[in-house]
Amino acid sequence: MAESLPVIFLLASHLFVSGVLSMSILTIENKCNHTVWPVIYSWQSQLSTTGFALRKGEARALQAPSSWFGLISGRTLCSNDSKGNFSCVTGDCESSNIECPGSYSWSKVTYVYFRIDYGGSNSHTISLEYGYNLPVLVVPSRSSQTCFSSGCMVDLSKTCPDDLKVFDGAEPIACSSACRGSATPENCCTGYFKSKQNCKPTMYSQSFERVCPYAYSYPYSDNNSTFTCTNSTNYVITFCPSSIPSIPRSSTAGGKHNSLWKLKPILGGLAALAVLIIIVAIALMVRAKNARRKSYSNDENIEAAVMLRRYSYENVKKMTNSFAHVIGKGGFGTVYKGKLLDASGRDIALKILNESKGNGEDFINELASMSRASHVNIVSLFGFCYEGSKRAIIYEFMPNGSLDNFISENMSTKMDWKTLYNIAVGVARGLEYLHNSCVPKIVHFDIKPQNILMDGDLCPKISDFGLAKLCNNKESIISLLDARGTIGYIAPEVFSKNFGGASHKSDVYSYGMVVLDMIGAKNKKRDETSRSNKSSMNFPDWIYEDLERKETIRLVGDDHITEEEEEEEEKIVKKMTLVGLWCIQTNPSDRPPMRKVVEMLEGSLEALQVPPKPLFDLPLVTAWDIIKDSQETSTLSTQSLLERKTLPTDQDTVIVSKEMV
Repeated sequence: MAESLPVIFLLASHLFVSGVLSMSILTIENKCNHTVWPVIYSWQSQLSTTGFALRKGEARALQAPSSWFGLISGRTLCSNDSKGNFSCVTGDCESSNIECPGSYSWSKVTYVYFRIDYGGSNSHTISLEYGYNLPVLVVPSRSSQTCFSSGCMVDLSKTCPDDLKVFDGAEPIACSSACRGSATPENCCTGYFKSKQNCKPTMYSQSFERVCPYAYSYPYSDNNSTFTCTNSTNYVITFCPSSIPSIPRSSTAGGKHNSLWKLKPILGGLAALAVLIIIVAIALMVRAKNARRKSYSNDENIEAAVMLRRYSYENVKKMTNSFAHVIGKGGFGTVYKGKLLDASGRDIALKILNESKGNGEDFINELASMSRASHVNIVSLFGFCYEGSKRAIIYEFMPNGSLDNFISENMSTKMDWKTLYNIAVGVARGLEYLHNSCVPKIVHFDIKPQNILMDGDLCPKISDFGLAKLCNNKESIISLLDARGTIGYIAPEVFSKNFGGASHKSDVYSYGMVVLDMIGAKNKKRDETSRSNKSSMNFPDWIYEDLERKETIRLVGDDHITEEEEEEEEKIVKKMTLVGLWCIQTNPSDRPPMRKVVEMLEGSLEALQVPPKPLFDLPLVTAWDIIKDSQETSTLSTQSLLERKTLPTDQDTVIVSKEMV
């Protein structure tokens, strides 16, 4: 027994020393402008605390023992109620106390997972899997290829999609993940989607990964979000860091203190000289720096909100051969034809927006809207350019131009009504997608023939989202600060609250006017002289007169459909007419949603009834004049069906805009 005592003593000493050496120091510091209440939750081993308060500028060091496995997060906006119960707006652990003992419920916050001395090494992961509430930086005391400073530095609560934002009053304070926001199998990678093959990254996880590339946000992400360090590595976890340091903090830095102190006079002189050089450089380059700062003032927001490739203005010039081929012009800018610079050399349309002194919110709004939409009837974007006042949108080229141009160029020929019907159905499906399937939902607010582009197969694609508005899934009425749209297609409630609130039904109205426009353009030789003295805003009563007499042939003009032609075309014309009339009902609640519009177009004609006549005898011209005087739009010269029906008999050609933007 006495002989075995030295062995036992050596073994115990080894275990004690190994445990001490493999222990890590976790220093948690708060650089936010407010108090943060850290949460410490442990699955294996325990730390000395489970929760505490850190005021601005404070730090606290904790000893993490060998084999500790747990997480660290931060709570914000915490307080005690009248009964003394403690709670927080974000990251609350539901313990009613500052400490968080017992079980833990996942919250929409930024997490940092740690494993100390697991298999002879430490590991940590920054996770946005459940959401985000605070920027976090983790700095290890020892660096290597698998162990270096990392974090999520961007304030995602401000760039978060509207339907995933967590608010405290009107201020966004956190961001939910797509899974926590919708709980669908596609977003949570559950059920059928529980595999990398079936569960694809959502646009939200891609957005998070773009601005926080070292954070874990998607179950099957290929990025290396787990960092492996040697055991006994110490860490500094910083909430609201100002920047990522190029040199990691070291717990052994104190040994160098004396040598640095000796160099202090030399370093002071060099610093003074450096300051002088910087002042001179700033004086010489102030204009260039101001221009550059202005150019990238919204970079952080646009990178997080838009998931598209960004091109330099120099590349834009190369794509368009120095803007050689103009294919369209409008109030918002000019559209050029070009080619991608990659191996495909694919044809593109490149819209150069007019220079603006604003901060680019409309531009970012259009990019954010279109990048969220992916549908066969929505124009596809390839990228954008944003360099100060130089702004461009790059999207797929449409060889048949806009619907407006397509109809006007084919009016002299016998156009197939089946083609126009398919175009109407395609536009309806695109709007139905924006209103119901897109996350968040999108209301376009500028549906018109000029904003419907035609590809080589005459498949219609909705474009130009400059006036679009994103809305929450539960949001039915949209608050607008100004009227938006194009005269002749804008819904009554958009410019006057007397007709109701603006909503997705405003797009339904514009769509109905487009459908009736298609019918009216085909009937260009209709005699309207008897109404030439009436206001151009009065509705063409002849449509209702023909429907009441069941004279569907007159709807398309005697030069196209005759009694000998197939009955199918007559049904198509009448179906399009009835659907268009239902869509332009004065009261928004009387209009069908786009999902119903698609059903009406694809259903039987017998199921459709003639809608009540809209109240177009109201003094709308005065309202339009007020809008025109108060705010010019890019499309005030565009004439709608209502305006075209009152042209004199010698002007039987439809006046169209060449605008494609």
